[in-house]
Amino acid sequence: MAVLEGEGRVPILFGTLSLPVPPNRSAYIARPDSVGEHATVVIGHDESGITPGLKAVARHLARHGYSAIMPDLVRPATSEDGFEWTVSDLADAVDSARIPGTDWASQSQIALLGVGMGGVAASIVAADEAVGGLILVGAVLDHDLLAAFEGRLLVLHGTDDEMAPAGEVRGLQESVGRGEWILYSGVASGFFDEGSPDFNAGAATDARQRTVAFLDDSFRAVPAT
Repeated sequence: MAVLEGEGRVPILFGTLSLPVPPNRSAYIARPDSVGEHATVVIGHDESGITPGLKAVARHLARHGYSAIMPDLVRPATSEDGFEWTVSDLADAVDSARIPGTDWASQSQIALLGVGMGGVAASIVAADEAVGGLILVGAVLDHDLLAAFEGRLLVLHGTDDEMAPAGEVRGLQESVGRGEWILYSGVASGFFDEGSPDFNAGAATDARQRTVAFLDDSFRAVPAT
């Protein structure tokens, strides 16, 4: 696939596959179309699941030289331990990148990206798995989890997010005391996903650019072709 002007740096492959970790759950994967241990982003989606908008985010990251793995975290409504499954599935996605011999994902250069309700699970896994970066976009934020995470941190949030109002986010920023925190004025929690009624094109574009810049600063991206 050719790289169109303004769309990224490298051609990509993408599609839905099974994670190579039992019990082989489904995941959407986008990656550079080249062999190599590409720095990898594991995406924890929100309650809306793997939406077309988040697939577009994964492809955007891939076009900029990163492998993206987004496991399907949706479980039946009758499940009583759904959150534990969410954490386990994200951890398994990290493990799948670390399998020796995987020729498209890095065993050491890994970041978690948590969107909406996926932010808490992403924060837990990021700390437990000792990954290099954590990106939270319109996500549920937890002070103790953020304080426990020792890698690089990027928080992208809207001032009109009902789950974490602007004042609360600023308080968290001060108490955590590190990382890059961006608050988008007049923007609600779903601003990142094109399919959400809260979608904000300006904030979403800026958030994608900041995410790529954060990854470029943290890891080694595939060079442009």
